[in-house]
Amino acid sequence: MGSNIMNEAASHSEAGEMVPNRVAAGWAVGSFGTTTMLNAVSMLLLYYLVTFVKIEPVIAGGMLFGSKLLDVLTDPPMGMLSDRTRSRYGRRRPWMLGGSFFCGIALAMLFSVPDFAGALLYLYVGFALALFALSYTVFQVPYMAMPAEMTDDYHQRTKVMSWRVVFMTLGNLTGIAIAPSLVQYFGADRAAYGQTGLILALLVFGAMFICFFATADARQTEPTSSDTPWMQHIRMLFENNPLIILMGTKIAIYVGLSANIAVALFFISSVLKMEPVMLGLLGGTQALTSIAFMPVCAWLSRKIGKKPAYIISLIGFSCALLSWLLATPDEAVWLFGLRAFVIGMFGAGAHLYGQSMLMDTFAWDYRLTGIRREGVLASAFSFVEKASLAFGPLIVGLLLSTMGFDKDLPKDAVQTDSAIQAMYLGFIWIPLACQMTTLFLLLFYKLDEKDLSESIVAK
Repeated sequence: MGSNIMNEAASHSEAGEMVPNRVAAGWAVGSFGTTTMLNAVSMLLLYYLVTFVKIEPVIAGGMLFGSKLLDVLTDPPMGMLSDRTRSRYGRRRPWMLGGSFFCGIALAMLFSVPDFAGALLYLYVGFALALFALSYTVFQVPYMAMPAEMTDDYHQRTKVMSWRVVFMTLGNLTGIAIAPSLVQYFGADRAAYGQTGLILALLVFGAMFICFFATADARQTEPTSSDTPWMQHIRMLFENNPLIILMGTKIAIYVGLSANIAVALFFISSVLKMEPVMLGLLGGTQALTSIAFMPVCAWLSRKIGKKPAYIISLIGFSCALLSWLLATPDEAVWLFGLRAFVIGMFGAGAHLYGQSMLMDTFAWDYRLTGIRREGVLASAFSFVEKASLAFGPLIVGLLLSTMGFDKDLPKDAVQTDSAIQAMYLGFIWIPLACQMTTLFLLLFYKLDEKDLSESIVAK
């Protein structure tokens, strides 16, 4: 097994490790679809279900949490299916093609809830959430397995992931900023959410469909084993210490991120007394700043290493997060924009380094096991990601319900002090605690370029 790994590594070195920009960018377009899909639901759906469909916050949050549990349960079998698939389109791309259609359908359904009552209402919302969860899994798990197959080069993985962060940032902008602006443009009523959902569905489907065709020339690997039991995969997973540590950081980051996004509309409207369209300014400034700073982030990674650069980014992001405590309804627009600039600057690095380091742990896994199981690894990461994201709406729903949020008040009415405090908890303090947890876990992460190079020689 060791000689096979050395031979494969040598052949890759002789053939060159460069990933063409058109392939890297084409693959990364898929992230525009997935992040638009996730962020639009995280940003708008809880607010829509509570404010317009009139579902109790704790019930709406519980339904979102339940759909995420379904999502995570389907990740492991999807990863194994992806690893074992043989087709003219490779192992990953057939699933991505099928998933793209149903992702669009599910997204449109979620924001077009008919005027049902009682059990019929909950059945419709539950079905739409289940379809959303399953279709996202079918696309996302094979999709995230692909970059580990594209190259074995340490810095090329950063390049591929830098393209992903660009399109993730555009997806964040679309889901977090443009989507609320579209709702406002269409009238900010229940029908406006349906119109916005349809537009987002078309964008998501288009991005995923483009990704499928653009990755036709991407380097793909053949299965090395099709009969490894799932429990053996789990045991081998826990032998990959860098991956386990990085998964721990992702749990913390995504719990904080999902709480922040889920309560953002409540915070903007009830605490800062601003129109939802201000999220457009916030998201737009963050997105443009993140894209502009991507070359700087790549340079910093080469200069000081991924882990130190990641730590700097997380500390800066945490300081920017704390600055929301100083925000008031009378805050100048330029100051609001400056905060968004700083968040975008440090957020660019936080996204890039975490994603690039994840692909390094996938490469380390192959060095350890000699098995091409990127689909299993992607499903394990997706399992962690989705389970963590599930807690955001659940936490926010519980906080709002237990701390006195009144869903029947007009949108511009003043909520109780305890309800406002719940919004601060979800928007600032929970994400900040999660950032601190991430920084602590990174102290134990040791994998770097030298380790990966030496592991090939050692084998």
